[in-house]
Amino acid sequence: MLAYRKFLKPAVWGLYVIICLEFLFMISPFALYFYSSYGDVLNFFHRWPATSWLTGFFLPHVSMTTSPLLDSIKPWGFRLAGLGLALFVLGAIQIYGAKLFLRREVTGGLYRISRHPQYLALAVLGFGVLLIWPRFLVLVGLVTMLFMYFLLARWEEQRCLEKYGDGYREYMSRVGFLGPARLTSWIPSAPAWTRRPVAIIATYGLVLLVAVAVAGALRGYSLSHVSSFYTGNAAILSPAVLEAADLERAYELAVGDLAVRNRLEKAGHGGCLLVYVVPASWHLPDLPLESWEEIPAEHRRGHTTPRDFDR
Repeated sequence: MLAYRKFLKPAVWGLYVIICLEFLFMISPFALYFYSSYGDVLNFFHRWPATSWLTGFFLPHVSMTTSPLLDSIKPWGFRLAGLGLALFVLGAIQIYGAKLFLRREVTGGLYRISRHPQYLALAVLGFGVLLIWPRFLVLVGLVTMLFMYFLLARWEEQRCLEKYGDGYREYMSRVGFLGPARLTSWIPSAPAWTRRPVAIIATYGLVLLVAVAVAGALRGYSLSHVSSFYTGNAAILSPAVLEAADLERAYELAVGDLAVRNRLEKAGHGGCLLVYVVPASWHLPDLPLESWEEIPAEHRRGHTTPRDFDR
């Protein structure tokens, strides 16, 4: 047990430092280097079939769908990310304000509702980011982050019990782990498995497996609501909501062009095609259909997907 604590303490502090540096990094000019080369990171996972699935989306990212629920997910992602960031800042103000004014402990404000409001805030922020950028890779990162936060929170509570004794034990009895006690009373107060490394790893693997399985089911549901049309040798998809007849006409128009047929013959793909039908006013970096010079300057910083495109 003692050896395990000696290992966990530096690992947890290392993770905490990385998180702090990440926030500083993401608001600095160096973040531009990451955004300009994140494609290289995704291509790294594409090298092996065992990891290529991590780069895939399990919810719509830029595609419009026939499901109002799916189309509302990304806006809710921005709301949750903003809420999580605001809660994190408020919690940080309480903690570092208490240290600045040499107060004994923090039990008011957000800490009157949750024993770990900053971890709750980061969980909300992370879930919001997942809805904005719903790749399997982000899901794995979120589950890993939440698991580490859970272990870190339990370790911190043990330290507080050793330092503050009955005062902190009374605080734990009236304030829930992540929220109001009535809503989070189901969370075990002192799970025995947190002292067994093998059980921790097995539990993490099981939770991750369930999360990926649920995401896989959501991916199937999402694909069933994306505009598509299939022929014997082609899958025709559109990120915009179009009727199957529209997709078929666009496909026939394209393959009827002599220059297109010549290029397809030279490519030698055996007649199997993946076809995208994209409105002319849309600009998608994920689908490089245009050269940099062809994209208007005001649309070069991200996706442009107006709903009122000319059909």
